Amino acid sequence: MKKNLAALELSYVIKELDALIDSKLDKIYHPDKKMLLLQFHITGQGKKILRISVPDYIYLTDYKEKSPENPSGFCMVLRKNLEQSRLIAIKQFGSERIVELLFEKKEKHKLFIELFSPGNIVLCKEDGIIISALETKKWKDRTIRGGIEYAFPKREINFFDLKKPELKELLKSTEKDSLVTCLAIDLGLGGVYAEESCLLAGIDKKISPKKITEDSLNELVKAIKNLCSGKIKPCSVYDKKELVNITPFSLELYNELEKKDFKGYNEALDSYFTGQVKEEKTDESEIAHKKQADKLNKIIDEQKNQIKRMEASVKANNEKAELLYTNYKLIESIITELKKAREKYSWQEIKEKLKGHKIIKEIDEKESKITIEIQ
Repeated sequence: MKKNLAALELSYVIKELDALIDSKLDKIYHPDKKMLLLQFHITGQGKKILRISVPDYIYLTDYKEKSPENPSGFCMVLRKNLEQSRLIAIKQFGSERIVELLFEKKEKHKLFIELFSPGNIVLCKEDGIIISALETKKWKDRTIRGGIEYAFPKREINFFDLKKPELKELLKSTEKDSLVTCLAIDLGLGGVYAEESCLLAGIDKKISPKKITEDSLNELVKAIKNLCSGKIKPCSVYDKKELVNITPFSLELYNELEKKDFKGYNEALDSYFTGQVKEEKTDESEIAHKKQADKLNKIIDEQKNQIKRMEASVKANNEKAELLYTNYKLIESIITELKKAREKYSWQEIKEKLKGHKIIKEIDEKESKITIEIQ
């Protein structure tokens, strides 16, 4: 399953995003905490949406899900500063998973997209001073918050401009046990492209980086440069119909697996990730509908129980009324006799005399109540 973009893959996405240069940013949407949609108008082509999900991916799409009626504060800041501006440049910072979008209206603004964990979106003035960020963050050597200059993460080597002495020094100084791990983490290629580099160079990926020969080093540099300058022929890769990856070109690593070709890398990413977004929205909608249905069903059940209680109460009262009506003469005579007895005796005396009476069971003089038993 594809979850995010490697730095190498990001470079091929950005190459295709050159189509957005000089287009106007019409609308900005913030449908989810980590999702941002930038709607551009491209002359002669119409609307196109740049979907950004940090720290996972960025690509072009035509699909726009529903956004909250009340936009977030961050979204409002972006709209105020960027809507109706032109995109004049888009680039990747070295071999980091950072994309810089440069906009121009009355003033220029930079929007940095950080596609490494935990992910962030940062709006800056042209001079790099941060206006607002999706999330404020503080690390040992780097801080993201308003009012200070945006600082890039530090990496010694840019593998897009790789030089043999740099790689040689990296392999010599690394603490990683295997070549593939060193290339993946220290150089920043990621697991898939580190393995592909070893495969293309004909080197055992498990070999210690410190044991690489000069000839192997030459082949490794060549392999990495080829990966960085490949012709875009994107494809999705499947193993028994399960998606394994989406790559900007075919890899030797996946030679034995099934592939589906696409015209563009953004199109390939769109076909998968947008499908994921739609499924998530469908699931969320179904959950919301289920909650609403459960709430309504609970109300209906409570109303049904209330009706049953009321029906039982009505039935009981009707039975009492009918019993009173049937025994009206008897009840009237009891009340008359008690009134007469009260003229001669106290309530205590009357109670003593009525002990064991078949009909009169209790007298409560304080509440003026007489309890009788009739059938």
